[in-house]
Amino acid sequence: MKLLLIRHARMAGDPFSRPASPITGALSPEGIKQAEDLRNRLSNIHIDVALTSPYGRAVQTAEIALYKRNIPLKRVPGIEEWTPSAAFRDATSTEFEKMQERDNLLYAEETWKTELGEGTFDVYARVVPALLAALAAEGWHNRMGGWVPDEGTENKTIALFAHGGSLGIMLSFLIGVRPFPISPFSFGLTGVATLIYYPRRGIYYPAMEFSGV
Repeated sequence: MKLLLIRHARMAGDPFSRPASPITGALSPEGIKQAEDLRNRLSNIHIDVALTSPYGRAVQTAEIALYKRNIPLKRVPGIEEWTPSAAFRDATSTEFEKMQERDNLLYAEETWKTELGEGTFDVYARVVPALLAALAAEGWHNRMGGWVPDEGTENKTIALFAHGGSLGIMLSFLIGVRPFPISPFSFGLTGVATLIYYPRRGIYYPAMEFSGV
């Protein structure tokens, strides 16, 4: 069992767009180049299926990175990025940055939930069940402190394309890091984190691989 957690390339346009495939316009010219470079980095890695956030930038990154590989690409509602409150979705970038600067003056423990949008536990409550359901649909079940794969899925490799914030929460959950308003993980654009699952008496446990892809 292997899971690749991959952040999208540099975006363009509406950050909340969910266009139909094949997608164009969700990545900037720089982002397209980043996704093409990611394709080269992934070219020698066997991937059975790709899961992706429904947002255009994640889907287009996956489509470019896996181009012509005939890998099923499935959108997973619920693993989208942190969502700002309705009052700030239409705010100018300057207005929003001022609010962020104000929150940055607070202690981290004072920012579990702010008026900017979803709180830490709000995002966990959205992202984690969606992740568990998506992995269960691929034959991987969260059981007894680890994972129990359906027969025949033990050697499966899944690539999951999403966002810096939601990936940080998924990775924290998967390796047992406690929830906290500041993520201990930072995904660069098209950054990849690899989890390898090792068996012990039929239960598989994840370990991070740091050797790169």
